[in-house]
Amino acid sequence: DVTAVGSKKAYADCESNYGGGETCTYEKNFDIEKKVRIAGDSDWEDKVTDVKKGQTVEFRIRVKNTGEVSTNDMEMKDSLPDELNKIGGSGLTENWDDFGEGTTKEFIIQVKVDDSEFDRTGDFEKCVVNEAKVYQDEDSQGSDTATVCYGSGQITELPKTAVGSTTALAVFGIALIGLGLFLKKVSSLA
Repeated sequence: DVTAVGSKKAYADCESNYGGGETCTYEKNFDIEKKVRIAGDSDWEDKVTDVKKGQTVEFRIRVKNTGEVSTNDMEMKDSLPDELNKIGGSGLTENWDDFGEGTTKEFIIQVKVDDSEFDRTGDFEKCVVNEAKVYQDEDSQGSDTATVCYGSGQITELPKTAVGSTTALAVFGIALIGLGLFLKKVSSLA
């Protein structure tokens, strides 16, 4: 049974109750999107690279109610990696009610990479992943991540690979395949 409610909405999961009336089940769905940028940039991305010491990084978390009903008891939790320090913006945990269908909540969190991360010697690049999760009535409704990469200087030389050892492993692998085929042939003749 499809029961129309109002002029624009139809709910497909309604069942008649014994003795009259009906019970309807409404879909609760939420989309979560997490993006990142270096403060001042116009574009939001999944990943920022080459963050320098002292630069502010911004995370944007958007939660959209794509379900059929308004909901209460919503919560967004952002899990900052130890390498990032919150310096402003929204809280790492946000709670709200009356989240209407089709509406979007947006949170901006400002962070900096901990100065001690840049105290390494030599050239390096490190990336950390930040995750935000959304809950409705304490049930997980999804998550999304964004990545921040930082370092000091340019990596000028890649680690050397042992070409000789790779060749030796390839020859050894081919020899094992040959031995396996030989043993298979001998066992089939027996």
